[in-house]
Amino acid sequence: MNYHEVTSYLFLKHAIGMKLGLENIHLLLERIGHPENRFPSIHIAGTNGKGSTAAILESILREAGFKTGLYTSPHLIDMRERIQINGQWITSEKVICYIQHMKSDIEATHVTFFEILTAMAFLFFSENAVDIAILETGLGGRLDATNVVLPLFSVITGIGLDHTHILGRTLKSIAYEKVSIFKPGIPGLIGVNSRKVKVFFNEFAHHNRTPLTFCQEAVRLSHIRLTDHGSWFDAEALCFSYRDLFLRLIGQHQMKNCRLALLAVDQLIQQGWHIPEEAIRQGLKKVRWPARLELLHERPKLLLDSAHNPMGVRCLVQALKTLFDYDQLILLFGVLKDKDYRKMITSLVPLAQYIILTKPLSERALEPKDLFPLPILCNKSVQVIPDNQKAWETAISLARKDDMVCGTGSMFLTGEILRLWENRCGKDGLAVVH
Repeated sequence: MNYHEVTSYLFLKHAIGMKLGLENIHLLLERIGHPENRFPSIHIAGTNGKGSTAAILESILREAGFKTGLYTSPHLIDMRERIQINGQWITSEKVICYIQHMKSDIEATHVTFFEILTAMAFLFFSENAVDIAILETGLGGRLDATNVVLPLFSVITGIGLDHTHILGRTLKSIAYEKVSIFKPGIPGLIGVNSRKVKVFFNEFAHHNRTPLTFCQEAVRLSHIRLTDHGSWFDAEALCFSYRDLFLRLIGQHQMKNCRLALLAVDQLIQQGWHIPEEAIRQGLKKVRWPARLELLHERPKLLLDSAHNPMGVRCLVQALKTLFDYDQLILLFGVLKDKDYRKMITSLVPLAQYIILTKPLSERALEPKDLFPLPILCNKSVQVIPDNQKAWETAISLARKDDMVCGTGSMFLTGEILRLWENRCGKDGLAVVH
């Protein structure tokens, strides 16, 4: 098999859809020797922020000299970016090797696309003897394929209403799916500050004998100075107190993710891991998490943000209102039909002078013409351009030097724009601002 044949095989599995539950992934892992048991791990769940939290923590641990594994989803451009060691994607050759090695087991156990990638990540981390792996859940937590590990500790970021058709339509039902990654006796770190959700977490943890630490009570951030290129702040926890730290990721919400990552660092130090101050400083300074309030270009400002639900859009709107200076906003928006797109676009449209509606590259994408009749778009300058490349080029052509173009609504859209932009930069020699 070559790489094209392997990806075609895997995406045929993807087209079949998801199957929540742990039975099949347990069967597959048993057949391949349980690689998930051969390295220490940290398990992260949450509606939003889990990828950013994982990226910040991985960057700090790598700067501390540890060999790090990172497993995240979904991908933006290439499937291989989901599985990394020390910031390097798994190679095409390794993907081919693992699929050939596991193919008979895959067919025998009827595992899904995500379960295959999860097993592949475990094999890759085990074979390369990582010092620690940071694992992000794909969907929910309780029945997610990553929930087979016994981690050093578990982390929950934010809780919001997303994937309600699968996880439930209340915060309590969604919180239950997330909190079910907790294991008896293994610490749980919580970034949620909602009183009702905290009460539920405490009840669950007491029943499950899970020691909990709430981030806002354990990590103090002060002297926060947000800018359009990152944030300065001081931080204090049980095991450290640092001044003038700089986080490269942009936005108030990234400070919340950073706070939780620092709580994870504090927990690791308590467990005996050596993580010096300079590693924390450099890890925060160097972390990159693409298409999350990522500024690709300065004049005009070209911004990508993978806000794909109302919770994410609220963070984007806050940043657009408070962090960036621009004359006019050109909004490029494409969304999946199973999202609360009415609430999302209602929050964004008042900020924009021009709106271009497009279609993300997904079978779940909403037709942009279905957005056009929404009352919020009345009396606005709106174009419907389903083709992502034409939509992006049109948005840029409308922008003057002091304007901003913002592409958002779906990771399928921001991933495609990022691919187009990187191809353009490669051909034209354009500098990308990071």
